[in-house]
Amino acid sequence: MESALSGLRIEPCGPELADVVHRLTQEAFAPHGSLDPPSGAAGESVESVRDELAGAKAAVGWIGPRPVACMRLAADQGHLHVRRLAIAPELQGRGLGRAMMAWAEAAARRRGLAAVTVGVRLALTGNRAFFGRLGYEPVAEHAHAGYDHPTWVELRKQV
Repeated sequence: MESALSGLRIEPCGPELADVVHRLTQEAFAPHGSLDPPSGAAGESVESVRDELAGAKAAVGWIGPRPVACMRLAADQGHLHVRRLAIAPELQGRGLGRAMMAWAEAAARRRGLAAVTVGVRLALTGNRAFFGRLGYEPVAEHAHAGYDHPTWVELRKQV
């Protein structure tokens, strides 16, 4: 674990790394193919990610020359929202997600934002527990379009 983290470098990016962000997201989200409703990540293409990153930002985590993690970022109403945190599957559980979120929290503070938010599917209990261990607390439950019951929770951490 330490060796991976000690070599981790996190850098902001835009549409120039859409192919990297797309590939990492697809690899990390592949185990969630049976979610109901389906993950929007499954329908993404390099082009759609490039279009998204033209109007928003992202960050990529590198170990040496290899991209190993990414997340998408959007400032919104006094907070920084993190979407699609993705860690290379073979490196999950080694602290990279925690490091990426610490970077996002520092970025929010640098921008003068008061909090970081994430949305997590209610069905992904491991992801919810991960963010809980980082100090994120539920602030609202939401339903995807067409569903009459909550399907995801918004989590928030004051920074």
